[in-house]
Amino acid sequence: MSKKIQSAPLSSIVALLFATNLAADQLRFDAADEWRTWRLPLGIVALDDAGVIRPVEIRKNVDPVRDAAAFGGGIRAAGSNALAAARAIDGDRLTGWGPDLADDSDDWWIEIDLGRAVAARRVALTFLASAPPCALFDVLLSTGEPAIDVVGNPIEGSLVYRVKERFKENQRQRVALELDPVRDPFVQFIRVEMLDCGAGAALAEVEVEAIGDNLSLDLAAKGGDLEIIVDIDGFGDAASFANSLPLADGRFSLWTENRRINRPVDVISRMTLDLGAVYWVDLVRIVGNFLSRPGQFRFNFDRYEVLTSDGSLAPNGTRIWHRQFAGKATTANRQLGIANHHFAPIRTRYVRVEWVFWDAACAAACVGCGIVPPCQFWGGTRELQVFGEGYPQRVMLRSPLIDLGGDKQVHAIRWRADAPVGTRVEVRSRTGNDLQMDITYHDKNGRVVTERKYNKLIPSFKGRIDTVLSPGANWSPWSKLYLQPGEPFASPSPRQYAELDVALVSERPEVGAALDWLEIEFGDPVAQEVVGEIFPVEVQPGERTEFAYYIRPQRVAGRGFDHLEVESSAPIEFVEVLVEGEVVEATAEPTEGGVAIALAAPVKSRQLVELRFAGTVFVDATRFDAFIAQGPADALLRQRVDAGDAYAEVVSSTNAVRLPVGARLLANVAMGPLALTPNGDGVNDALQVEFDLVNVLAARRIGLRIFDLAGRLVWVREEEGEAGGRAWVWDGQGRWDTRVAPGLYVVELRVEGDEESYSRRRVVAVAY
Repeated sequence: MSKKIQSAPLSSIVALLFATNLAADQLRFDAADEWRTWRLPLGIVALDDAGVIRPVEIRKNVDPVRDAAAFGGGIRAAGSNALAAARAIDGDRLTGWGPDLADDSDDWWIEIDLGRAVAARRVALTFLASAPPCALFDVLLSTGEPAIDVVGNPIEGSLVYRVKERFKENQRQRVALELDPVRDPFVQFIRVEMLDCGAGAALAEVEVEAIGDNLSLDLAAKGGDLEIIVDIDGFGDAASFANSLPLADGRFSLWTENRRINRPVDVISRMTLDLGAVYWVDLVRIVGNFLSRPGQFRFNFDRYEVLTSDGSLAPNGTRIWHRQFAGKATTANRQLGIANHHFAPIRTRYVRVEWVFWDAACAAACVGCGIVPPCQFWGGTRELQVFGEGYPQRVMLRSPLIDLGGDKQVHAIRWRADAPVGTRVEVRSRTGNDLQMDITYHDKNGRVVTERKYNKLIPSFKGRIDTVLSPGANWSPWSKLYLQPGEPFASPSPRQYAELDVALVSERPEVGAALDWLEIEFGDPVAQEVVGEIFPVEVQPGERTEFAYYIRPQRVAGRGFDHLEVESSAPIEFVEVLVEGEVVEATAEPTEGGVAIALAAPVKSRQLVELRFAGTVFVDATRFDAFIAQGPADALLRQRVDAGDAYAEVVSSTNAVRLPVGARLLANVAMGPLALTPNGDGVNDALQVEFDLVNVLAARRIGLRIFDLAGRLVWVREEEGEAGGRAWVWDGQGRWDTRVAPGLYVVELRVEGDEESYSRRRVVAVAY
């Protein structure tokens, strides 16, 4: 549920544990404690004691012993000399663990927990060089599979060691157990049993070579997710995150759906894994169910697909997926119990597995089989693992809600970062004046329930109630990206509350950007309120139009403001400025995104400003953002003009200009002359093709092609282009820089759209 709160008290906002900064004109996030108020995906990024946020590098060929403690692992137990056991995994080959020779030899063992099951290639043991190594010992490996009792229930605390290797008459200081990826592809627990050791013999280090860091671990801390839907056509509910999590916890718990389905059509199931950030991924591994015999796993998929996505959206709003595999499980999959899907590194945040849960064709052909396998493939899965390499391609950080202590004008956002070539820091903002309280109710098992259902529960069945403040309904959308520190603030202001998004982006997996500090510069507003509207609000695409932008300020500070700015993606030509209907003296200077105007006299409260300029619009809903400003030219304090009713004589209340409904990608196409005489006399020597590209925000393929009447291509020009006007020329030359023969030719202008292509054709005559 949501409740609207006006001017929420400062003490209710977690962001302001260090609210003393608000007395100044800057709010700075610098120290580690200040950064911890942000939503940081720890595990994807690391926060050091100096307050620097760095992306975590994803590695190949790692030793999971080194970071076992981070996953809750370490020394599980030791039968002898337990106080020295940690020396076997401390990374120091000058110290080690050895059994107390006075203890019973049955107690000469040590067990190591890696904290999660890893895909390992070998396990290596190094003995202290100061004494002969143990001559006889066993190495046992376990995936973490528990032993089961006579009725099939797991025995708590037990482990099944399926791999056992005995080293006899050993004289080497370093030995390695090479692992067969078919027979024993996973390791979580390592047990070393010493059978014959002399005085001083000690195990200095236990090392494991694993294929790499598994990206699917620790999803909750990373802000990731895992969703399972048994029937994506809507006949089955999605499993909760808590119930799905065993597929990505490194503990080899089994997820399975035991419900039986019998329908005349296929039933498709889906697992979708959100990694919490965009990575460079090159391997997805699906691990099947345990068997009671060696061989370890059972792969219960038949027809299935593996897809990846970086989160990009198609024009219709759906996520774009890249298919990495589509087909049937192989005999090797079934024998191994595992499917490894390798592919070239690709930007990936989401991994999806879809499979046929119920095969209707199989059922129709399998008379008497009933609703049992081989027609149902329940997809029993121990682990869904994802591997890659390098720094994350995109990591998102979210600030807490920031209370500026009243309606304040935010001037700029600044930060310091280490951004090597190929990396960058992107910042966005949004602002508002009210907050809402989101209340979430849980039952005793942690499941989210409605307030009504919660109130009906008996006290012992009620769980926690979470209360979180979030932006209210009147907050602005996220701003454009700030790519450089110190850029003018782009969200509506003055406002009381703000929120920031930061992205650490890497276009090269070998480097990552680190963020040191970030600050907001703010102060009292130029005006308590200023609204503006543009007219006309609908124009023809590609036609030069004169606009009037009406601006009315309220409660202007000081002597008034004497600068105006307008920014837009459309080109702007300044015409004049009127104040209360009278033309005033003003000078205009073009800027990178529009025009800046200096007024000879300041504008005071409630005076109507009319800014006139000309522009050409090529994209529907093109915005013209206006700002008022005061101060010296080298330190202007800008304030955005909010869209609203500034002048009662026009019907607008917006700063966006629309194009007519149904405007196509090509507009204002003109071709001429239609009879060419390319003889160099300056008359009709070339075909002029002029056109406007409309509503094209991302580069599209544009082409001008000339065909003869037999359909043969004689000349072509192609390029990528965005919205705007263009003029192309064809001078009668063919594809090999020779004049075409006299005759009739078809001219085709074509642009590729999202769903279809648009083209215009004309017939042109060539004569000499």
